[in-house]
Amino acid sequence: MATFFRFWTRQAEARPFVTVAATEACLSACGDLLAQTIGKHVLVKPTTKDTPQEPKGYDLMRTARFVLFATCVSPIGVRWHRFLDKRFPIRSQTAWFKTRRKPSSSAFHLSASTLAARAKRRSEHRQTARQVGKRLVCDVLFYEPLMYAAFFSSMALMEGGGIEDAKYRVSVLLLPTYLAGLTISPIVQSINFAFIPLIYRVPFGSCFDLFWDSYLSWVNTEKLAMIEEQ
Repeated sequence: MATFFRFWTRQAEARPFVTVAATEACLSACGDLLAQTIGKHVLVKPTTKDTPQEPKGYDLMRTARFVLFATCVSPIGVRWHRFLDKRFPIRSQTAWFKTRRKPSSSAFHLSASTLAARAKRRSEHRQTARQVGKRLVCDVLFYEPLMYAAFFSSMALMEGGGIEDAKYRVSVLLLPTYLAGLTISPIVQSINFAFIPLIYRVPFGSCFDLFWDSYLSWVNTEKLAMIEEQ
């Protein structure tokens, strides 16, 4: 595992866009196959005499569409994180991990250098918290809604629908999906922005997004069908 991690790091440093795109393709494929597996074996409608259920096979074209979208938008994710790093810089990515000495029984026993070091660490912590908060607000308010809109509209077009179908899918699925994402994405992205180096941020988020990709795949297919039935 360590060997693969070192190999991935070298490739990401040399070819960031290609490496991240390949990683996103693998993770999105796993996410869609997981969603299809859950839909096939878990979320199965009860069989009745009037509506017999035929076993469903895996829709590889559906997985291919999902992989194509993830691969195409991965460079946008890389550039977005670079923009956030440049626009809201953090002086030290490891500011949260700096060790703290135990306080003495009396403040008079502390040297001037120790007091200055503690004040500097507190200042770094506050600065890091502010910058992480700004990155998180921008990500939640701008990047995520645009990505959801791009995902649902792209799926509609790749499935053979037209512009009206893309507009309909975005209008029906965007808001509930965005609200559902707010339950988990701020936590994951706060960790991502505060602790993870820039080169690993997109793959780190994608590892957590493996299950979220499964949810998106389910929303784009099964939930849309449920809404249209109603």
